[in-house]
Amino acid sequence: MPTRKCVGVVLYNNGGKIFFMSSPKWKAWIVPGGGIEGGETAEQTLRREVKEELGIEITDIVYIGEKIKPPSKDFKDPTMTFHFFEFFARACSIEITPNEEISEYGWFTVEEALKLNLVKETKDLLEKYIEYRKSLISKSKP
Repeated sequence: MPTRKCVGVVLYNNGGKIFFMSSPKWKAWIVPGGGIEGGETAEQTLRREVKEELGIEITDIVYIGEKIKPPSKDFKDPTMTFHFFEFFARACSIEITPNEEISEYGWFTVEEALKLNLVKETKDLLEKYIEYRKSLISKSKP
């Protein structure tokens, strides 16, 4: 079975909303990301993929960890295993210029995002983001 090293990012904006998209490659909503090319670091891939797919820059990048997504019918090639490098990042702009890999997209509140039909691993990453934001809020309280 083939394995593809990829990045995925929970992308948030200054208004507290999170970006999700659908793609012809996937059968549910996902976060931006894509495959690591030869010689690239995961962060370089993240910046490149967001620029290519959305036409924006990102900042405040936080590396979260790695996750293996076993083959599933969620993806157009049901034999593909993914090795995801997961991130959170802030969008420098909310004005998206989507490329051909994006069918639908939008900025969502956490509550709205939880109602989307998300790929399981995307939902898992969203839940990590929710916990991360809670920890930041609790740290900022005196």
